Amino acid sequence: MIGSRFKIAAALLTAAAFLFGGSMAYAASPDVAPSLTFSMLTHQEEGFDASIQIPILVGTGNADLEAAVNARSLEASVALYRDFMSKMAELKAEGSKNYALTAVSKVAAYGDGLLTLEHSRTEAMASSETVVRYETIDLGTGRELALSDLFKDDGYSKVLSGIVKAQMKEQMKKDESKSYFLDELEKNFEIGKDQPFYIESGKLVLVFNQGTVAPYSMGTCTFEIPTKEIQGSLAPSQNRLR
Repeated sequence: MIGSRFKIAAALLTAAAFLFGGSMAYAASPDVAPSLTFSMLTHQEEGFDASIQIPILVGTGNADLEAAVNARSLEASVALYRDFMSKMAELKAEGSKNYALTAVSKVAAYGDGLLTLEHSRTEAMASSETVVRYETIDLGTGRELALSDLFKDDGYSKVLSGIVKAQMKEQMKKDESKSYFLDELEKNFEIGKDQPFYIESGKLVLVFNQGTVAPYSMGTCTFEIPTKEIQGSLAPSQNRLR
């Protein structure tokens, strides 16, 4: 436990240097795009391995925005590390080993005043599972956008669900290796405000984590939504999709 606290404290100190020092000193340049640097939380012992990146955003030219985003990232990374330590303790008590956790982040998309960070977490025991989360930040306001912010009312859920299912059917028709849980999705499938997404080159992309809409073997599934098919559902102020 002492070692765990020391690793967390060291990572906190490193991240704090950027939160309250490095980001404040950054001078904006029109030729510099936002990017990530990293601190780390790690744990290695026989049968157990954790490697967790703490992403530190730089290069936006907005120190307050960077501090807010980095504080959220730090909190999430430390919580993930503590979850790993708790699960490791449970497995040890059961006499089990062989558990690994890896968490990495990257810039997924940047443009039109938006920055999207991709946070990927992979847990491995007898098998592995990867969960991806996207954080889309409005660089003008500093707000993290939810999918619902792009649309004028809740009707977007039905529209997007229909588009995604149509694309699934078309993919399965063209490629026999593609397989989706269409029978189940026809009965109970609703895209909500917490749906993972990002916007790249003016296109909305929906992301479904491993095992949610297709067998695990298909991994993470993405669907690009044609803007013309959602034009009538977009919020009046929404001009990023084209």
